[in-house]
Amino acid sequence: MSCNFKFGGMKALLAIGGLLCVLASNATAQSSSGQLTITMNVQSSITLVFQNNPSVGTPGFCPLTNGGTNNVGLDMGTAAFPGNFHTATCVNYTHLTAADYQVSSAFDVVVTKANSSSPNYRLAAQISTPPPANVKWLLNNVTLTNTGFTALDAADAFGARITKTLQVQVKNTVAAQVLQETITFLATAN
Repeated sequence: MSCNFKFGGMKALLAIGGLLCVLASNATAQSSSGQLTITMNVQSSITLVFQNNPSVGTPGFCPLTNGGTNNVGLDMGTAAFPGNFHTATCVNYTHLTAADYQVSSAFDVVVTKANSSSPNYRLAAQISTPPPANVKWLLNNVTLTNTGFTALDAADAFGARITKTLQVQVKNTVAAQVLQETITFLATAN
């Protein structure tokens, strides 16, 4: 390292400058290194939401309350056996036999995935309580129970809108009452 100072004869400043030059030339750079090891797990996940079917508002497609979430409601109005009576114009009302009728409405189920190589998923459902005598809860003609999940589909595509029709079948001997049920859906990646 070379130090060149020109102070026009100022000896004191030259001496200080020389001393600084000697100190700088004797200083060596210090360094250190370290490593940080990172551990992280990536968890796969799937998400199930209910959507209004594009045909919502037409017979057989009642609107969901809170659609676009995994916690929705479906009001199918009031129905009775004689005279095809029903108050919700969005339901399908059908006489199945001379002694029972069915009220139904469809909605869409959408299951998406993240960080998963699963090609598809299976869908099942279960009702929360036993239905009253002579009442059946069905999804796409599959009777639901409260004793375990009932398989609905074996290989649905992630991201696709899967239309499910909820059907409530009632015999004409069922007493006047409010029929209310909670249906739990279970999507499992294959």
